[in-house]
Amino acid sequence: MKQGTAPATQGVRLAELVATVSLATDLAHDVASESALRDAMLAVALARLAGWSHADLRDTYYLALLYHVGCTGAVAAQSRLGGGDDIAVRRWLSEADFADRPAMLRVTVTKVAAHWRPTDWAKTFPALMTAARDTPEALARIADVACGLSERLGAPAGVVAALRHAYARWDGKVFTALPSGEALSPTSRLVHLVHVAQIYHQVGGVEAADAVVRARSGSEFDPELARLWLQNSHDLLRPFTGESVWDEALAAEPAPHIGVGPAHLDDVTRALADFVDLKSPYTHGHSPRLAQLVEGAAGALGLEASETATLRRAAHVHDLGNVSVPDAVWMKPGPLGAADRERVRLHAYHSERIMSVTTALRPSGLVAGMHHERVDGSGYHRGVAASVISLPARVLAVAEAFQSMTEERSWRPARSASEAAAEVRREVSEGRLDRRAAEAVLNAAGERATAGHRAPAWPVGLTDREVEVLRLVARGDSNKKIAQTLHVSESTVHTHVINVYGKTGAKTRAGATLFALAHDLIEAPTIENRLNG
Repeated sequence: MKQGTAPATQGVRLAELVATVSLATDLAHDVASESALRDAMLAVALARLAGWSHADLRDTYYLALLYHVGCTGAVAAQSRLGGGDDIAVRRWLSEADFADRPAMLRVTVTKVAAHWRPTDWAKTFPALMTAARDTPEALARIADVACGLSERLGAPAGVVAALRHAYARWDGKVFTALPSGEALSPTSRLVHLVHVAQIYHQVGGVEAADAVVRARSGSEFDPELARLWLQNSHDLLRPFTGESVWDEALAAEPAPHIGVGPAHLDDVTRALADFVDLKSPYTHGHSPRLAQLVEGAAGALGLEASETATLRRAAHVHDLGNVSVPDAVWMKPGPLGAADRERVRLHAYHSERIMSVTTALRPSGLVAGMHHERVDGSGYHRGVAASVISLPARVLAVAEAFQSMTEERSWRPARSASEAAAEVRREVSEGRLDRRAAEAVLNAAGERATAGHRAPAWPVGLTDREVEVLRLVARGDSNKKIAQTLHVSESTVHTHVINVYGKTGAKTRAGATLFALAHDLIEAPTIENRLNG
């Protein structure tokens, strides 16, 4: 992968930022890096053969890059089916024909269930038995999250709309609530076909890609697009011989290119924060809270505005590499084995690798990749000593340690702010955390805790009670559990949920959770929440 080379002074192309997001979704699916970039090039080439307009070519390009951006919206369901390995489920079910029950069973048994441990069977087999019933709902959650995130990323309106149909079929089977045939978004039809064909091409070459397109023509795929693919597949799938997939994919964006201002970088990194934090109920809102903390510390240290912006964005994306780690690892109540520890250690590397591809985000990526480094060289992923760790990176390391300690995790309860501060000071005294950075972070944390207490004005006209309900929905509570928590009837909760959906525009619980994350409505999880949940 070749890094972008355009000087920042020339502005930022939206395609570069969205292409960066696509690298994260590749990681979340455990597919070859730059798979989505190849999808985008193939999709635009096929759309040109179909004679599509410039607007349709542009939407096709961005839809291919954002095709999987909602994938963290259904981690819980994927994890149940995969024995805790949500990544394996996403990878293997991407190639399946959901209407072919024997094929689905074969993929599930040979690919997905192969990851189950003996202890997983009792809880995972029931999920397998209800998979056909639960899959449409899970994909609706993914679509809801994809639409919300893509809109915040700046995707064209046609792309946001097409993501609602991203997994729909030409014949209307399985996902009966979605359009079918000619009523189905043309860009969705084309990108879906290209994506599946490319998966098969990676494994078995052109013949495998053509075979799956031929077999599913008229059922899963638009028959006219399938015919066009089969007529041109050898040219479309010619061996890649360029120097850089990244550069070629950016060159494939239909002109004129979409440019964005520097301020949009915060929109992108904040959207990525919610993308990764949505993966686990223990991390909802973690990255934006961390960004607020480091921004306060940067002010106390007198950092330049550019350094503060870099640090804030690094906090947003520091955990992006977490999408490479199966849900079971993050949810494990006890110690991790050696293999799991190594996957966790690599998440900082993946965050840096993804964010450093494009010039505009590279400074934040370099800082993000050091959020677990320690000044005595005992940290990871590099294990470097103090001379290599910049002041912003030292601030991020202290702030991440403090913020994480004050939030509950599957293996421990949350610590109080005073307990976390004492632990930070101990780490300073033992030479692992930077003293100056620690003082700034703890000062900022104290200011945050004692900030003004005026009643907030909730977004989109939400009432206090509706915000309470939204927070419990985001936590994963059922309507019955919410009713018990708030001491109201289940029917009252149902009414509140309907009102929340109507005001926020969400269609699923995942979409409502994403809205809460985007508007800082999620409170830090506590052990009391989890024990009562």
